[in-house]
Amino acid sequence: MKYLKLFENFEDIHKICKKYKIKNYTINGDGSIDVDGNVSLSQMGLTKLSLKFNHVSGYFICNGNYLTTLEGSPKSVGGDFGCNDNNILSFEGAPNHVGGGFYCGYNPIFNIWKLFRDYSKVELLNDLDPIRDGDILMDRLNTFLSMIGLDEVECVEGYNCIN
Repeated sequence: MKYLKLFENFEDIHKICKKYKIKNYTINGDGSIDVDGNVSLSQMGLTKLSLKFNHVSGYFICNGNYLTTLEGSPKSVGGDFGCNDNNILSFEGAPNHVGGGFYCGYNPIFNIWKLFRDYSKVELLNDLDPIRDGDILMDRLNTFLSMIGLDEVECVEGYNCIN
């Protein structure tokens, strides 16, 4: 029975990949997918990523949707990662590695991103966990900024700043 359920999930993955024109992919044992090439999910009306990506060798773009989270994003992207023009509040679920640029304009998180603009620091920010839905714990954010050698801030636009 376990095998049948797994097979049905893989069939669902194939259908979703076909729907979004994702090619050159491999389904991993955990149901995540690796893509040899680029993924473009822009302006598709998405409220969440319906696939769990592992590695994308090219760029990964999901601009102009209604995403509120980066959950399901690739763990690593060989090229640029773009999530512009969504409603993303935190970096949770963001890739661990981005080989190109990271673009998150026109999202609430952009106001945090522009404070430090160094993708290698995102994991540290996530570890300190300052962002809670629409709230930001200012002591944790300022600890992060201090740890990376930047000045503290009083508040971040777009968030309820909790002191």
